[in-house]
Amino acid sequence: MDLVKIQGLTVHALIGVFEFERHAKQRLILDVDMVTDLELAASTDDVNNTIDYGKVAQRLAELADGSSYFLLEALAKEMLDMIFAEFNPQKVTLTVNKPDILKEAVNVAISMTRERS
Repeated sequence: MDLVKIQGLTVHALIGVFEFERHAKQRLILDVDMVTDLELAASTDDVNNTIDYGKVAQRLAELADGSSYFLLEALAKEMLDMIFAEFNPQKVTLTVNKPDILKEAVNVAISMTRERS
């Protein structure tokens, strides 16, 4: 299997448990690895035969912008569900980075991996 990757995609979401986090959208940085078969796309040179990373990025930004979750895990689940429903990969690993929340840390993040059964 092959990979379609998006690295360092900046999106903004209303996310967080603490009261101060509920007033303004925060910056999140997404990394996405989508496992798929790229043989047909490579043979045909046709974007319709691959996962269009531009469309994936746009949909992830739209989901983040319209969200209002407390947990990164809940937002990541919605994003994973959307990727599977709309882009049909075999497996996806999504990392959601929240770099601006702990002044003592460069970053906090969660990673979730889901596979089509």
